[in-house]
Amino acid sequence: MKRFKRIPEKGMIGGVCAGIAYWLGCPAWMVRLIWVIAIFTFGAGTGIYILLWILVEKTEKTPIDYDKRTC
Repeated sequence: MKRFKRIPEKGMIGGVCAGIAYWLGCPAWMVRLIWVIAIFTFGAGTGIYILLWILVEKTEKTPIDYDKRTC
């Protein structure tokens, strides 16, 4: 199984959603949509995103199979 890492090159802010999408093998837009819904519904989404941005290691470069795994 792939290890969860941020992918800043493919991300809009910090690459957290792009990393989650790659890790799960689903489209990045879907993860971003779920994240926005969580922010407005539960309010904790922003804090969790910031924690993940700080704590999760980032990739040095975009994985070669990123586009294949997230489409």
